[in-house]
Amino acid sequence: MFDKATSSATQTYWQNLQDLTVAGVGFSVPGDAIETADLLEHIDTVFGTHCAKRGKIYAEKLNIRKRHFCRDMNKQKEGPRSGDSNPELSARALTSALDNAGLKPNDLGYIIAHTATPARPIPNNMAFTCDILKYTGPYMELRQACTGFANALVIAYGMLSQPGAKPIAIVGSETGSSYFDPKRLAEDSGQLVNLVQMGDAAAAIILKPGDEDGLGKLSHAFFGHIGLGREPGFTLMEGGSDAPFTDLEVIEFAHEFASVRTNGPELFVAGIQAALQIGCDLTKMDHIIPHQANGNMAELMAEHLGIDGSHVYVNAHRRGNTGSAAIWLAFAELLPLLTSGETVITLGAEATKYLYGGFKYTHG
Repeated sequence: MFDKATSSATQTYWQNLQDLTVAGVGFSVPGDAIETADLLEHIDTVFGTHCAKRGKIYAEKLNIRKRHFCRDMNKQKEGPRSGDSNPELSARALTSALDNAGLKPNDLGYIIAHTATPARPIPNNMAFTCDILKYTGPYMELRQACTGFANALVIAYGMLSQPGAKPIAIVGSETGSSYFDPKRLAEDSGQLVNLVQMGDAAAAIILKPGDEDGLGKLSHAFFGHIGLGREPGFTLMEGGSDAPFTDLEVIEFAHEFASVRTNGPELFVAGIQAALQIGCDLTKMDHIIPHQANGNMAELMAEHLGIDGSHVYVNAHRRGNTGSAAIWLAFAELLPLLTSGETVITLGAEATKYLYGGFKYTHG
């Protein structure tokens, strides 16, 4: 059971309790959902990997039954299929959110994007998304994964505090399946975990100043980290200026499982503690959206928080862990199901350098 007294008294984080108005939400996933058994059998057939049995065991432990991929997994070196690149997914998610808000792209004052898997290092993803949307305004992109949503809110709060501020869009997107080499499965069990755990998607939100009308109010946002001096738990070693090369056939993400086992529980506690400190009692929230690491999050949170697991919204069992898109995707799926006055708390967590963040939402 979680004990708030066990958390560090020196914990520091950014926070803003003020209201922002949620005007619209939307998301996009690439292609049809792929069942775990079908995916593993396809990989074994095409690449002769003989990893289906082990992969099914991992998937069952993670309770991830299906996911969407931007690629077809027919070649060792394979980018996204036409129409499902990171910029294209982002554009579709933004269009969906704008439609939900009754807005056009150039009604926006700014777009903030966040992704760990851009189409290319530079120009950033949003440069190409803007081409698709014919958006002429300013934009920026954060290189961040599962807590990119919270860091983007730090920036959005400042922008929307200005008199006459126009709506701001935030979009999180991932196409991480492109960073996967099927032929590495027999050599590295971590790549098999990546295959069955991760998914591709994009999701977006449109925000306005808090005194304007909309779907509901976003407030009590926070963002922080416990990563000082700790080894990354999830990393992309090659492709940056420290290592603009790879000894492998395909640049790949690496899980440092020992680091995650050591630091993960403390990261979980840090996010909950921050939420409590800014006045968000999880036991009084109608819905909780946790980090979508696996399909067991409702059971895990019920065990450690002593709350009813039916209040925990999880989509990882059918979407996988979609990284930067995960919190916005779950929020966009949940929001149409809410009734006026219902509350939601999000609790994001990121293993790269152990970041956490979240926000409260009140519907209606």
